[in-house]
Formats: sequence, structure tokens, C-alpha cells
Amino acid sequence: MCDYASSTQREHWLHESVAQVDARRARARVETFERAKASSESSTSAMETEALTPEEERTIVRYHEAKIQSVCGAFALPRKVKNTAVMLFKRFAVDCGTHAQSLKIMMLTSVYVACKVEESYISAEEFCKGVREDPSRVLAAEVTFLSGLKFRLVCYGATRPLDGFLMDVEDGGCKGATSKQLIECRKKALDIVDRLMLTDAPLIRPPGQIALCALRRAARECGASELEKYCEDVGARGTTKAPRGAKLKEILDDIESHVDEGVEPDAAVVKEIDKKLKLWRAKYLAKTPAADDAGDAQKAAKRRKSEQSRQDMIAAEEDALG
Repeated sequence: MCDYASSTQREHWLHESVAQVDARRARARVETFERAKASSESSTSAMETEALTPEEERTIVRYHEAKIQSVCGAFALPRKVKNTAVMLFKRFAVDCGTHAQSLKIMMLTSVYVACKVEESYISAEEFCKGVREDPSRVLAAEVTFLSGLKFRLVCYGATRPLDGFLMDVEDGGCKGATSKQLIECRKKALDIVDRLMLTDAPLIRPPGQIALCALRRAARECGASELEKYCEDVGARGTTKAPRGAKLKEILDDIESHVDEGVEPDAAVVKEIDKKLKLWRAKYLAKTPAADDAGDAQKAAKRRKSEQSRQDMIAAEEDALG
């Protein structure tokens, strides 16, 4: 794997601000309405009026991102799979919007693809059995999902840089922190990273800065003042053009401002949003290719099963006749 500096994540998925991310979402929204208008007699203004608001879109996306984390936990998948699945789903939602595809299927597809990317493969049949979903729907959606991502699948998470900072602390980078504090801080920091993954932070800040922010907040919550100071001073030890001093503190403060956003939305609120989304799809959206493919796959599977049953019956009759 290439390093982060030359990765497609840094080149295509590191934005200067949340406003830039929102502009990208807005383009996807407009493109969805234009495609829907091509297959509908309704006006674009009517579609926009009845569609989800940008805030509702962010809420339902965050809900599915939280469900990805839950699903990965239920399957005891490695943390790198969880982070990659959330990141891929987040990218898909930004560039393709929420109106054109089933978010549930794309959510499950993101986990399935992330398992492949991070070399923790699980078959579609085994995976879908655990989540009570038809595997043909996930398999049919895979190409749509990959093409929506432009096949840029490399994801760098904050776990590895977090462990790097902790190793530096253990090697003498921060003499005031005890082993017990480091263990507690790592656990809290990972929880904070999970919360930040439900926000726009991974789209505007590199994983190293997210890891450092999570460690600093964890240190503060654990009362490890020397470790908190280390997080703000570590930039001064670098030999690159990495931010340091007041600039680094400003960046960490900005990332931390997103932490409280990283909570799973209320299920009742999401239910109403989902109902509104389904009504919009039913009224304005033609059946998606992925849905068509899934339906065809289901029909083909039924035909194969029926043919196999017929052949079994013939074989049984021949055996009975000797």
C-alpha cells in the first residue's frame, strides 16, 4: 500500500473545509434531481420541495454509519475494516447522494467491500445470513457502489497513528504518563475516534491529526495532564512542515468541536426521514439498475432451484424404477 501522502485519499478526499464537502454534496443532489427529471414528468422544483433537506440527508447517513459500526462489532471484524467501511460509505453518500439508492443495501455493501479491501474476506452468503438480507442484493449493488467511489478504495484510519503516538510516549516522549493511564487513554481515544468517524472530520483532516485530537481529549478526561501537553507540543519535534504550536492547537480544537456531533441519531427521527425518502423514491425515481439486477438475480436463483428440484425428482423416479 502507498503511503498517505501519495494516496488517493489525500488527493481526492481531503477537503479544505466542511463548506467544500457540502458543495460536493450539493452537486450530487442536483445530479440526482436531473436524472430523476429525465424519467419523470415532474418539475425539478417539485422534486426539491418533497426531497430530504440537506440536514435530513446528513442525519440518515450518520445513522447508517453508526449501524456499520454496530454490524462490524457484531461480526467481531477488525477495527480497520470498521473504519474503512464507514469511510467508503461516507464517500459514496457525498458523491452519489441519498436519494437514488437503498442506503441499507449500500451500508451492507460497504462492509462487504471493506472486508475485501482489508483482507478480512467473508462471503456474501455468510455475511448476509448474519444480517438477514438477501446476498443477491448486496452482490448486485457492489458494482454500483464501486463505480460511485470511482474504484478508489484505499482508506487510512486514525488507529495506526494513535498507536504510533502511544509508542512514542512509552519510548520516553512523555515521561509523566503511567502505563495504567496509557491503557485507559487508548481505550477512550478509540471511542472518540469512532465518534469522529460519524462526522465530517475524516473528510477535512488527515488521520494523524484526528488521532492526536482523540488522544488529547482522552488524556484530559483521564486527568493525564502531561500527556495532554505532549499532544500539543509533539508538532515541535517534527522535521517536516507539519503544523505546530498555536497552529496545531487550533487544528486540534477544531477537530474536537466535531466530537459531540458523533452520536447515533434517534431511531424515531430516522424512521420519519426514511418514510419521507421512500415516498420521494416511489413518486420520482425509476427503478434503479441495482434493484433490477437484484430482482433478476433473485428470479434466476429461483429458476435454478426449481430446475434442480425437477432434476432431483426425475432422478428419484428413475431410482425407484430400477
